[in-house]
Amino acid sequence: MLFTTVNQYAVLGLCVLLGLVLGLMLAPKGTKWRRRYEAERDAHATYRTDTDTRLREQDSLGTNRDAYVRDLERDNAALKDEVARLKS
Repeated sequence: MLFTTVNQYAVLGLCVLLGLVLGLMLAPKGTKWRRRYEAERDAHATYRTDTDTRLREQDSLGTNRDAYVRDLERDNAALKDEVARLKS
């Protein structure tokens, strides 16, 4: 058996505790992952903002296009009436 006395178990416990403390002190504390997460979060926010802006622009273009088509149809009808009036 590897550990037979209480002293050996105590030394093992101290070594584990020391290793845990050293590991926590030397760890990068997740800064790499935090930076990557923040960059991804910022990129997603930028994407959402750009997409919302483009969708609003497309909606406004559609509204403007519909009004433009109505104006052209009204002008076309007025010109047809004038041509018919001039022919008679």
